Amino acid sequence: MPTRAIKLARLTALLALAGVTLLAREILASTYVVYVPLDDPVYQELDTLNGLGYLDDYLAEIKPISRIEAARLTLEAERNLADAQGHDPLASALTDRLRLELADEINWIDTETEDDLPSVIHPLERFEAAYLYSAGGRRFWNTGGTGPNINLDANEGTPLLPNNDGIATGAGSNEIMRWSGWGGLAGFLTGYGEIEASGPFTRSLGGDSRILPLNAEGVMSLGNHAFSLGQEEMWWGTGHFAALSQSNNTSPFIALRWQNIHPTLLPSFLRYLGQFRYQIFFGQLDGDRYNSHPWIDGQNFSFKPLPNFEFGFTHTIAFGGRYNSNYSFAGFIGRATGFNTGSIQSGNTNSRGGIYLKLYFPRLRNLQVYQEILGEDNLTNEVSGVGRFLPFKSISYQGGFYLPRLTKDGRTDLRLEYAILDPNYSVHDTSLYWTYDEGLMGDGIGPNATQIDLAVGRWMGNQKALMKLTLDLFYAEQAPGFDGNQPYPASIYGPALTKQRSGGFILDLDALPLTPMLLDFLAASHLRVGLEYVHAPNYTRAFDSWRALVMLSGSLSMDRFKWTLFR
Repeated sequence: MPTRAIKLARLTALLALAGVTLLAREILASTYVVYVPLDDPVYQELDTLNGLGYLDDYLAEIKPISRIEAARLTLEAERNLADAQGHDPLASALTDRLRLELADEINWIDTETEDDLPSVIHPLERFEAAYLYSAGGRRFWNTGGTGPNINLDANEGTPLLPNNDGIATGAGSNEIMRWSGWGGLAGFLTGYGEIEASGPFTRSLGGDSRILPLNAEGVMSLGNHAFSLGQEEMWWGTGHFAALSQSNNTSPFIALRWQNIHPTLLPSFLRYLGQFRYQIFFGQLDGDRYNSHPWIDGQNFSFKPLPNFEFGFTHTIAFGGRYNSNYSFAGFIGRATGFNTGSIQSGNTNSRGGIYLKLYFPRLRNLQVYQEILGEDNLTNEVSGVGRFLPFKSISYQGGFYLPRLTKDGRTDLRLEYAILDPNYSVHDTSLYWTYDEGLMGDGIGPNATQIDLAVGRWMGNQKALMKLTLDLFYAEQAPGFDGNQPYPASIYGPALTKQRSGGFILDLDALPLTPMLLDFLAASHLRVGLEYVHAPNYTRAFDSWRALVMLSGSLSMDRFKWTLFR
C-alpha cells in the first residue's frame, strides 16, 4: 500500500476516534428521524434559500438530511427573511412550500414537543408514478480477464438519468412506481422504507428485479445523534451534477451509520472549527465480484468555521471479501480503522481520501465557488509534478461555481461545474473496485473521463404555484485506457478503440408541491427531456449514435394521514 495513503487513513481514523470521544456527552432528549430522499424537492428549495443568503448553517456536503433538520432550516430561513431589509417574494414562496411539506415537524419545533412525541404510523409519506422513455446504448466499463484480473466491472443505468438509485429500466417505454412510509415508536425509534417497481410492463428485464426495497432503515436517535441500520442513500461533497466519493448513482447498500441530526459546535478549542456535521458508516458490498462481499466503511466530517467558508474531508476503505481475508480479528480492526491497510498476501485494501471546500461571496450576488479533490491509493506512479506534494495518489478533481442571483431578483441562477477523473478512478485489483450492484458508487461518468456542465435555471410562479425550469448543456470525453490496460480484450477490439466524445442537453421542469383544491394531500410533478450525441460509444471506432430520454413523474404526499397509537 502506498505510504501517503496509509498516513491519510491513519489520520482520518484518529480523527474519527477523537470525534467519538468528544461527542460522547450526556444524552438529554430524542425525536423521530426520517431522512429525506435525495430526489425530494426539499433539497432544491433549501439550496435556493441557502444561495439567496437566508440559511446560516446548512451543511449540504452530507446528504440525506432528516425531516426535522429540514424543518429547523425552514424556521431559520423565515427568521432571516423577517430580519432582512426589503421583500423577497421567491424566498417567501419557498418557505411557504416547505411549511406545507414539513408541517408536522415544524409544528413539533414551534410547540417544543419534538422530544415528547406519541407513537405514530405514516402509511403514505409519498407515492410517485412515472413514465420513462429511453433510447440509445448504455455505457459500460469492464477491464476484461477473469477472477482477480477484473479491475472494474460496471454498467450505466438509464441513459441521461444518473443518480437515480440504480433503478432498472429498459429501452423504450418504462413505468416506475415508488411508495414510502414511516412509523415512530416511543419518541426515539423510527422505521421507514420505500419500495419501487420499475421496467416495461410488456416484457422482462432479464436478471434485473422489477420490485426492490429502497431506503429501508431503522433509526434510533439519542440526543442529537442518530444510529441507523439499513439501506440509506448517500451523497458526499460539493458536487451538484455528480459526487466524487459517494452518490446515489447506484442502489443503496446496507450499513450501520452514525451521524448528528443538526449541526453542532465541538467542545473546548475545537469550537473554532464552527458548525460541524459528521457521518460514519460500516457496511458490506455485493457478491458480484471475485472477492465477494467485501467490507466497506467511511467517514465524512464537514465544518463551517466562518459564515462564508465551509470545508471538510472524506475517507472510505474497502477490504476483505472471499479470498481476501487472510487476517486475524486484530487485522480486521486494523483495516476497518485504517491503521493497518494490509497487503495482497494477507488481505488487500482500497482507500479513498478527499478534501473539499466552498467559499461564498455575498457582494458578488451570493456567488459560491467550490472545489473537491479525491485520491485513491492504487496508482503505480505518482502524478507528475504535484503527486509527491499531496497526501494521496491517483487524483480526481471536481469543482465549479454557482451564481444564485444571475438576475437581481434571485429567480435566475447559473452553475458551471467540471470533473476530471483519473484513469484509476473507481478501479482496483482483487476486485475492490468502487461499485455496488454493477453501478458506480461515485461519479457515473466513470474513469479516465472529463465532463463540463453549464446550467441556467429560472423560477416561475408565485405563492400559489411555483416551478423551476433548468437547462443543462454538457460535454464529456472518455478515453479507453485505464489501469494500464485497454477495457476490452485486444484480440477482439485491439487498435479499433478510440476516445468517446459526447454532448447534449437536459431540460428539467419541476413543479413544487401544492395542495389541490378540496383535497388533503400535496401534489408535485417533474418533467425531464434529454438528448445526447455520442461519438464512438463504448470506445468503438467508426460508430456514432444518439441517446434520448423523456420522463414525466407525479407524486402525492399524504403526511397528514397518520395513525397515532399511544405515548
